[in-house]
Amino acid sequence: MLNTFARRLAARPLERHLFFLAVTAAAILVIGYHFGTFDQFAHIPYLKKYANPALYPNDSFIEMRFESFSYFWRAFVPLVQLDPLDTRLLQWALLAGHVLVTYATFWVLWAVSLELFHSPLAALLSSLAFFMPHLGFAGFPVFEFSLLNRTFALPVALAAVLLYLRGRRVWAFAVLGLLFNIHIITVNFVLAMFGLDALLRWRAGGWRWLALGGPVFLLGAAPVLIWRLTSPALTAPVNPAWFDAVSRGFLMNLFALVAPYLHINLITLAGLGTLGLYWVGRRSAPAPEHEGTVAHFIWAVIVILLVQAVTVLVYPIDLLNQLQIIRAGAFALVFGYLYFGHYLARRWEAEPGAAGDLGWLTASYIFSPMPLAPLAVLGVQRGLAAFRWRSVVAAATFLGAFALTLAVAVPLGLWAPGLHPFGPQTAWEDLQRCARDNTPVDALFVTPPEKWGIYGSEWRTFSERSTVVSHAELLMIALAPRYYDAWLERFEQVAPGAMAKFAGNYFENAAITRAAYRTLTTDDLVRIAQRYSAGYIVTEHPHDLALTPGPWACNQANPAYTIYLTP
Repeated sequence: MLNTFARRLAARPLERHLFFLAVTAAAILVIGYHFGTFDQFAHIPYLKKYANPALYPNDSFIEMRFESFSYFWRAFVPLVQLDPLDTRLLQWALLAGHVLVTYATFWVLWAVSLELFHSPLAALLSSLAFFMPHLGFAGFPVFEFSLLNRTFALPVALAAVLLYLRGRRVWAFAVLGLLFNIHIITVNFVLAMFGLDALLRWRAGGWRWLALGGPVFLLGAAPVLIWRLTSPALTAPVNPAWFDAVSRGFLMNLFALVAPYLHINLITLAGLGTLGLYWVGRRSAPAPEHEGTVAHFIWAVIVILLVQAVTVLVYPIDLLNQLQIIRAGAFALVFGYLYFGHYLARRWEAEPGAAGDLGWLTASYIFSPMPLAPLAVLGVQRGLAAFRWRSVVAAATFLGAFALTLAVAVPLGLWAPGLHPFGPQTAWEDLQRCARDNTPVDALFVTPPEKWGIYGSEWRTFSERSTVVSHAELLMIALAPRYYDAWLERFEQVAPGAMAKFAGNYFENAAITRAAYRTLTTDDLVRIAQRYSAGYIVTEHPHDLALTPGPWACNQANPAYTIYLTP
C-alpha cells in the first residue's frame, strides 16, 4: 500500500504537492509556530530599528545588528514602515514565509531522495519522518518553530546540493553565492562539502569545478562578503574571556560535545545517531550513482565536528567559535534520515511478510525524536531474531525511547506546540506593550535580566524600548565578541555575582540570574538606574520596591510585574 501510494505521488504532481502541503501542516502543528521568541528576540528589534531609526537610541545591543551579516531581514522593512504601530502585516508575512519555507524544504528533500535513490517509497518515508522533530548535533531539528534566515537558507542550500548531484556544479556555486547574503554559516558548511568532494576528485575534474564555481560564488556573495571584510569587527580584539563566558553562560550545546549535563550528552548521542543511520543505510543500500559524493559530504561534516572538538578541548579559535561550526551536523541529520528511509524502503519491497518487524522499525524512524531509537529497535530485532516475542521487545524499546525523550524535553520546556503568530500572550508581553504605549521612544529601562526563553520574548521585542542589559544578549554576543566587555560590566550590576556561578547549563543560569536580580534593594536599583540614565525600573512580584509605579492603568492592572518611575 505504501509503495503504491508513493508511486502515485511520484507520477501525479498535483497530488504530490498536496502531500507536501499536508506534511507541512503536520510539521507546523507538531512543532508549533512562535513569533518574537528564541533568536527573533534580536532580529525583530534589529528589523524595527532599520525601519524606524528613532527606536532604541544609543542601545549598544541594537548596534550589533551591523554584525549580523545578512540582508534577509531588510526585505521586511517596508512591512514595518507600512504598519509601525501594530506590525500585524509583518507577523502575517513571517507566518506565510514560514509555511512557504517549510513546504519548500519538504519539496527539495523529496527531490534529493529521488536523485539519490530513484525510489518514490524512500522519498515518501523520509518525508513522513521529517514532519516530526528529530534532534542532531547541537540539538537543532530540520524544521524550527519560526522564520529565521537559517531556516530560509536550508531549502536553498539543499537545492544547491541537488544541483551539485545532478552535475550542474557551477549553478550550485552560483546559488550558494547568492545564499551567502542570507546566511553565511549554512553556506560555509555546504562549501566545505563541495570543496572536499572537488579535492578528492581533483583528477576527475574537481579542479575545474573549483576554478569555474569559485569566481561565480564570489560574485554572488560580494555584497555580504564586502560588508564582512570591511567591518570594524574583523580587526577588533577579542577578550580571551569571551568564549568562556558565552559557553558557560548560554551556548554550551553549540560548542561542547560532552558536558556534565544530561541534555547536552543526549544531544551528542543524537548527533552520533544520525551518523549511525547514514552508516546503516549506506552499508545496506548505498546510493547507486552518488555514493562517493555523499560519502565525501559526510566526511566533511565529520571533519568540521572534529575541528569543533579541538576548539573546545585543546585551544579556542575565536573565528571558528563565532561561526558555530557544530551546526554542520544538520547535514548529517538530513543525509542520515534520507539514507535510512531508503534502507527501510528496500526492506519493505523485499520483505512483504515482515510487516511486524518493519512496522515498529518504521514507527521508531518516523516518530522518535532521538535518532538512536530506530538503531536500538534494529539492534533488538537482529539480536533477538530467533525470539518469539521480539516484536514486543522492539515496541517497548521504541515506546521507552519516546517516553524518555518526552521526560527530558517537557520539564525543560523544550517542546511547546501551538500557533502563536502574534507572539506570547502573557503578563510579560502585556507589560512590554504598556511601556511602548506610555513612555517616550528614548526611554531606558532596568528590567529583570533573565526574561527570555525558547518560547518567551525579551524586553525589547514588544516594548520597542531599550533595557540596560539582559542575559539573552549573550546569544548575539556569541557572534559579535567586541560587545562582551560592555555587556559584562552592565550584567554584573543587575545580576551581581551571577556570571561567576554559571557552569554551562542555561536552565540553571536563568535561575541564578533571576535570584541575583531579586537580591537588589530599592536603593541598589535606583543607583543602577541613575548610573545608566534609566527612567524606569521593572520588577516581578514579590520583588516590590519602595518607589512610585507608573501611573498607567495597564501597569497597575498587571498581575505579575510593575514598572516603577526612577526618582
